[in-house]
Amino acid sequence: MIPPTAVGIDTWLNAVLNRERTGQFRDMQVEGVRRLVKLLPPVPAPCTVAGTKGKGSTVRLIESALVAAGQLTVAFTSPHVASVLERWRVDGKPAHAAAVALACERVAALEQQHHLVLTYFERTFAVACLLAGQRPNTRFILEVGLGGRLDCANALDCAIAVLAHLSHDHRDVLGPTLHHIAREKLAVSRPDAPLVIAPQTPPAALALWRQVSSFRAPPAEPQRSLRINLKPASPTVWVQTPSRPFDLSLPGDHQQDNAATAAAVLAIWAPEIDAATIRRGFAGANLAARCQLVEHAGRTLLIDGAHNRESIAATLAVARRRLRAGWRLIIGLASDKEIDEIMQVIPPGIVVTRCGYDSPRARKADQWPVATQAWRWCDHIGEALTIQPPHADLCVTGSFYLAGEALTYLGHAGDLPG
Repeated sequence: MIPPTAVGIDTWLNAVLNRERTGQFRDMQVEGVRRLVKLLPPVPAPCTVAGTKGKGSTVRLIESALVAAGQLTVAFTSPHVASVLERWRVDGKPAHAAAVALACERVAALEQQHHLVLTYFERTFAVACLLAGQRPNTRFILEVGLGGRLDCANALDCAIAVLAHLSHDHRDVLGPTLHHIAREKLAVSRPDAPLVIAPQTPPAALALWRQVSSFRAPPAEPQRSLRINLKPASPTVWVQTPSRPFDLSLPGDHQQDNAATAAAVLAIWAPEIDAATIRRGFAGANLAARCQLVEHAGRTLLIDGAHNRESIAATLAVARRRLRAGWRLIIGLASDKEIDEIMQVIPPGIVVTRCGYDSPRARKADQWPVATQAWRWCDHIGEALTIQPPHADLCVTGSFYLAGEALTYLGHAGDLPG
């Protein structure tokens, strides 16, 4: 029996390969998950959200609007920040451990009966499918873990596909260019299902347009502004940044694009929900470690799980607006992240502390570029926080693992921004 606690569930999940901790992504495949899905009770066709950054926020915004409208929801996201139960949200809240443990036992039984060999993530996905299939008329919102073509999400035919912001990450797995990455991520879409594409940078929009036009009726080529709409009858919708900003609990200008994308999804997938309800749902949406502001011991900390160039740049933009002058940066990165690109967005004059965290993928002190060796190194977040001046505001970023450890150390694990 799997203990109905977060620790017990995580122990069972970790009894198999955990790619998130090992970084072993090259041999990913989806065939085993497809076999598993055929053994499960019917799963509602999901809203599947892929992309490099903004996936988790977009899922949360869609989910919050549905909940505000009184609809039943199950959302599956990753990674978690403080508790594994965060990966499954039922009606907007983390799933109960007892319900998750029961689903885990059903997955374990199927593994044994059908000689399936699943990974940590594949097990979490199977649990999400079981939770989503328990109640009629449940809206299932599904965040892709990595890429798309070989991700668990691609084992299900989506009701609607969403492509959040596209940029470089995991190039060793997904391919060297944005065109390769776009192809991998768009694989979760289906020719007969709507596709919603978030506002993109010019290079990303061009890469996506070329991929979309290869298997769909091609839209007009994006203008350089990339703020275009296609005809309503088109299966592909290119989202515009809203002319009237949304009132959001999620900090950062970049969240406006995520909200506009979520609104476009809802207009297609749940057209019965009125605009006022959508905006009310968006205003209440919150998410741990997404530019989360924490007040602690006379200072403000901005804690975020950003881990590539574009997302860290967005986090630092929030830090410049929300933290007091003289704020400092604590950063930890995985060893497979593109550190040279990330270093380019860290402004000169900021005092930086490099920090380790509890993961075999964490970048060690001697794995940082020579140019960063002058930055102080700390083995763990407790040390990194302790050595800072007592009244300096802090930005902690670079990894969801580091963000989770910071929130736990500060006594804010499980708290949500708002």
